[in-house]
Amino acid sequence: MNNEHLNRIGKLQAAMAAANVDAVFLYSTVNRNYFTGLTTSNGLLLVEQQGTPVFYTDFRYLEVAHRVLKGMDIRKFKPAKEQLADYAAAAKSWKTIGYEGNLTVAQFLPLQEAMSGAKWVSVSAMVSTLRAVKTAGEIDAIRRSAAANDALFADLMDTFKVGMSELEMLRQFRMKLAARGLTESFSPILCAGVNAVECHHQPDETVLQPNSELLIDMGVVVDDYCSDMTRTVFFGTPTARFREIHKIVLEANLAAKAAVKPGVRCCDIDAVARNIIKDYGYGEYFDHSLGHSVGLEVHEQPAFAATCETVLEPGMIITNEPGIYIPGDTGVRIEDLLLITEDGCESLSHTPHEIVIPC
Repeated sequence: MNNEHLNRIGKLQAAMAAANVDAVFLYSTVNRNYFTGLTTSNGLLLVEQQGTPVFYTDFRYLEVAHRVLKGMDIRKFKPAKEQLADYAAAAKSWKTIGYEGNLTVAQFLPLQEAMSGAKWVSVSAMVSTLRAVKTAGEIDAIRRSAAANDALFADLMDTFKVGMSELEMLRQFRMKLAARGLTESFSPILCAGVNAVECHHQPDETVLQPNSELLIDMGVVVDDYCSDMTRTVFFGTPTARFREIHKIVLEANLAAKAAVKPGVRCCDIDAVARNIIKDYGYGEYFDHSLGHSVGLEVHEQPAFAATCETVLEPGMIITNEPGIYIPGDTGVRIEDLLLITEDGCESLSHTPHEIVIPC
């Protein structure tokens, strides 16, 4: 754990003080990673509004925790009843306790019962807000992740051929991913031909035919941080229909990017792209949000969505991914990873938007 992680915990404690939350239980792997820099399959980070944070884990991770987590109290988990009794003893002075909204019922109910005298509140939004604005180190990692994703995509374009099935293309993706020492940030979406109308299609035995499209949504992980990008490629001579839909989606993508700057609400960026697609008569075929934040997870907050009124700040990283999906016809999505800057935004995705591959 370095000074950046200690600073993050300090910001969490300040947010807790502002919300009158006395202690927070963080069980999720991703939040433990965010506040400590250590990834373990087992653990709990207990942060009080004041004082030294406590990291609980089992015997498998005690040595690495002692070695890495300087400035923290490291403790071994006790048997369940004893552990709950320890929490209850500490909780005598706590009036409000924060928990993550994704806790399982099996995790939450024993905690609530052991500390029934306190009020329990979800701190998911609080933590998401802290994670929304990336630090310089996080931005560097995501920038490198996006660059690695671009490079892998270019390699795949030299490999994918007409006659390959979606599952064979998925196999090629994972072989090349492993050869680079990378992992995927999500299971890639590979949609050949009319399958592109299914925006989250799962690869199957469908074969890429001549003179047809291929929608590819993919991302990798570099130093724990994700990337995400979509391109819709045409193999052969693009049809007039494909050119029309691709042109509209690209116009929406570029208009949304031009509107991004600090101080603008996320929902207003979503509206820019959505209104363009609607004005062309295809509004009913764009039914997902425009984008989502990316960081330690591939889907974070805030989002370019009609319901998200979060105001953009420098350091946020959000996808810009308009799409049109016409059943039985054509599907196109173009997605870039945008870094919000002091006066606008920077695209971290550098793969060309228009790609035609002869066949």
